[in-house]
Amino acid sequence: MEPLGGERFDLWWQFVGAYTGQVIVETHGGQWITHDQAPGACAVAVNGVVGFPFTVANKVLSGEPYKSLASLTRSLPAIARRQTEG
Repeated sequence: MEPLGGERFDLWWQFVGAYTGQVIVETHGGQWITHDQAPGACAVAVNGVVGFPFTVANKVLSGEPYKSLASLTRSLPAIARRQTEG
């Protein structure tokens, strides 16, 4: 698959980042937050673990290898669980 460009990229980046973040919020009890690491952009937090769905969406849509929105969605609650267990 070829990376998107121009206006199509901007539209899909916003859509995919927002959708992925909302899936994380709704399925894992997370919340939308602001974060110093991403000024002007939103992040999501699940039990204190922060993820950046717009950053990951940008990398996926740019064609960066080994990036996955599904991995982000699965990893936040898994990391939070490990932190509370350990």
